Amino acid sequence: MSAIKLGSILLLACLAVQSSHAADLSFLVEGKEVKRIAQDELLKALPAKALATQNIANGQPATYQGADLVELLNLGFGPDWRRYDLVKFGTEDGYAPLIPRETILAHHGLVAYGEAGKPGFAPIQPTPGASVQPGPYWLVWDVQADPAAKTDAWLSWPWQLARIELTRLEREFPRAAPPADASEQANRGFTAFLQHCGKCHSVNGEGGQIGPELNYPVSATEYWQPDWLARFIADPQSVRYNSKMVGFYPGIQNRGAIIQEVLAYLKAMAGHKIEPKR
Repeated sequence: MSAIKLGSILLLACLAVQSSHAADLSFLVEGKEVKRIAQDELLKALPAKALATQNIANGQPATYQGADLVELLNLGFGPDWRRYDLVKFGTEDGYAPLIPRETILAHHGLVAYGEAGKPGFAPIQPTPGASVQPGPYWLVWDVQADPAAKTDAWLSWPWQLARIELTRLEREFPRAAPPADASEQANRGFTAFLQHCGKCHSVNGEGGQIGPELNYPVSATEYWQPDWLARFIADPQSVRYNSKMVGFYPGIQNRGAIIQEVLAYLKAMAGHKIEPKR
C-alpha cells in the first residue's frame, strides 16, 4: 500500500471522530454566507489530491492532501467567483489575507486538510516557543513546480482556515485608501501595505485583526520615531524583546525602499483618520 493511500485512510479515520461543525468551511459573498460545507461533504464532492511542496513554517518538504483551490471555489460559489477581484481567507485567529483572483489563477493552491502519512497535520511553530495545529484547513501552494510562488507577495498560507469570501477592493478598503492628494510614494505604499501588512494590521479599521490598528485614533507614525519605526518593521525583535511580529520579508527585492513606501502611506493616513465601523 502506498504511503499516500495509507495517509488517506488515516486521515479519513481521524476526520470521522471530529465534530462536523469544527470542520465546516463557510463561503461568503461580500459578507453574506451563501454556503457552508462540512468536511465529509467536501471529501465526497472533491476527491483528495496530493501536493508535494514545502512546509512554509519550517522550510522542509511535505506532501499535503486536500482540495484544489480553484475546484473548491467552483464548488462553493460556482463559476461566477471569477467576477470578483479579491478572495479573502478568514482564519480562526483573525488573520485575513486577501489574494487577487489573477494571482490564484496564476499559481496552484490546495486547501489541505492533512499531510500524507499523518492523521491530520503535524503542529507547526510560527514563532519560537509557540506550537499551532494548522487544521482543520490550511491553504498551501506549490512552490516546487512553480518557483515564482515563492516570491509572489500576494500569496499567503493561512492556517486554521474557516471562511472564504468573495469581495472587491473598494468594498474592503473605503477607509484605508490614501487621500486624493497623496504622493506616488504613498500610493505605492498602500499597495505594499495590502500585500504585506494588511493581512494582520488595519488602518481606520480596515484590514486584518491579528495585529494592532495603525492609524486610528493615533497613527503609528505619530508615536514612533521614523527611524525606529522603520527598524521595527524590518526587524521587530531588534527593537522589542519577544515581539511576535515577523520581520518584513527578508528576501524581498528593494526591501528598504518598500518599507519607506509603507511609511509614506502611513504618514499620509495620519492626516486622514476615519473612525472604524463598530
